[in-house]
Amino acid sequence: MSHTKPSRDGGTMRAGVARLSAVATFLLASAALAQPAGLPAFELERLELNPNGRGSLLMGTGELLPQGGFRLSLAGQYENDPLVMYRNGNRLGSVVGDRVTAHLLAAWAPMQWLELGVQLPLVAWQRGDDLSGQGVAAPAGTGLSTPTAHVRLGLLAQRREAPVDLALELGVGLPVGSVDTLSRDNIVRLSPKVMVGRSFGMLRAGVEAGVLIRPAVVLGDVGEVQDELGNEVRLGAVLATTGQGLRGELNVRGSVPLTREAGSLEVLAGLRLPLGESFEAYALGGPGFGDAPGTPTFRVLLGMAVGGGERVDASRRDDDGDGVKNGEDKCPAEAGPAERQGCPVKDTDKDGIEDAADTCPTEAGTAERQGCPVRDADQDGLEDSADKCPAEAGPAGRQGCPVRDTDQDGTEDSADKCPSEAGPAERQGCPVRDTDQDGVVDERDACPAEAGLTELRGCPAKDTDGDTVSDHLDNCPAEKGVTTNAGCPVQQKQMVAIQKGKLEIKEQVFFATGKAVIQPRSFKMLDQVARILQQHPEVDKMVIEGHTDNRGNAEANRKLSLARAEAVKGYLVSKGVEQARLEAKGFGPDQPIASNKTDKGRAANRRVEFIIVTPERELP
Repeated sequence: MSHTKPSRDGGTMRAGVARLSAVATFLLASAALAQPAGLPAFELERLELNPNGRGSLLMGTGELLPQGGFRLSLAGQYENDPLVMYRNGNRLGSVVGDRVTAHLLAAWAPMQWLELGVQLPLVAWQRGDDLSGQGVAAPAGTGLSTPTAHVRLGLLAQRREAPVDLALELGVGLPVGSVDTLSRDNIVRLSPKVMVGRSFGMLRAGVEAGVLIRPAVVLGDVGEVQDELGNEVRLGAVLATTGQGLRGELNVRGSVPLTREAGSLEVLAGLRLPLGESFEAYALGGPGFGDAPGTPTFRVLLGMAVGGGERVDASRRDDDGDGVKNGEDKCPAEAGPAERQGCPVKDTDKDGIEDAADTCPTEAGTAERQGCPVRDADQDGLEDSADKCPAEAGPAGRQGCPVRDTDQDGTEDSADKCPSEAGPAERQGCPVRDTDQDGVVDERDACPAEAGLTELRGCPAKDTDGDTVSDHLDNCPAEKGVTTNAGCPVQQKQMVAIQKGKLEIKEQVFFATGKAVIQPRSFKMLDQVARILQQHPEVDKMVIEGHTDNRGNAEANRKLSLARAEAVKGYLVSKGVEQARLEAKGFGPDQPIASNKTDKGRAANRRVEFIIVTPERELP
């Protein structure tokens, strides 16, 4: 017998019910059991409950009741279509369409590692369709179901500082139920299990795995086995909330048959509501999937329980038996005096200092050192706690570290940027390197592998236009010219020439008398200066120097020379030269280049100079 339902696309869809043949004449049960005509003797009920209620209403999660704890529970359950009759894919009717059962459960823990439990189920009412025409009589409406008992051993417990709760269980089902209600196997059934769980704050998770060992029973037509009930592996998982108020849980349980029986799966969600300190009400329900006999399309369960619960009275227990209740015991897994809030006195290294105050609890030491011994591994007279180099002897002035100068250059390794190469102190212990031997040290050399010029930061000169004037001295580096015109064609008169370390101007920069205002006749020359700087980015920085003769107040002349240098700088910036490349300085009469005793000399001293900052000028 199989249970199928038409799907929306005209096919069939498997549902969570059992299979039974239309003419069940192949009977394996004993004739003395007086079961309903056409049916063998077997236990239809698949529901299992957890008598101690710890973590889950259905499955054990490895946690036992506290020593002396007791829980009693009464529940009522409704199942829809746990056994339906089909032939050739056509539904003939429900052998059991509606079923109501009652369950009495009890659990008791005589020891903290041992728990005993019993379950007494009763079929209170059931009905099905009239299938007498198919040779199957209706089961009885009421009767006792298979009573079970279990012994559960706790191997690990979180409340005793284990990482998880772990328990083993052996369940026994007695063959004393009612055959007339499909509630009895012919012999004793066994159910060994292993269960593991762990609490994570307000959540608890658990898994359960076991084997159901029961007598084999065949349901089916003569000569064709449809279902063979027998041994199966049962698996389940649960995720539940914890706490003192309303709690919820989600259970998934399934079976993997070891016979030709179909598998089954049920998803059951539940709610638990405490009613005072010792009572709780609960509800559970959800759908079933699969064709194994006893798998309903859905089931609903309501119940009440007294005692046990989910750690409701944990604070009132005394798990370690030291006379201090768990709620006041800081060490609930270890006995200790009340004045120490239930914690024992521990002094592992026997040095007279309790472990709680002992910085070195496994090594004997002194009180002034908080229980730690005196250590000086390198025997340099400095204790390891204050020694920055505890494995190497060194003076106290160096915090116990030895003096190191690997390259013997007089600069200690801690301050030496090149500890394996000797170098002067002013270079922080690094040697002077000039790989290409061009007089520009490598750290300042833009072309350290090629010999070059200092004014080009160590790079070689180039002549792009082939006019024999190097690019860095060529006012027209991309246009062939003549050497007498700064590398530009003759028709482009050049008033500025790039020289080593400066720009040489062929005319003076003219200013209004006594002012820092540039006269227009100097604009053309300054435009050339701006263009040259834009064409020569290798000129990183240029200083514009303003100078005067010695007539007048020297300080006033210095201010005027600076203002004029700033005016030239501003003009060049307005023509597109980056401001960061320019610096203005005013020297007044301080740096004459000719005698101030003649008009000609004084005229020469009133000047603006353009000084290119080169690498050798930057060297210390």
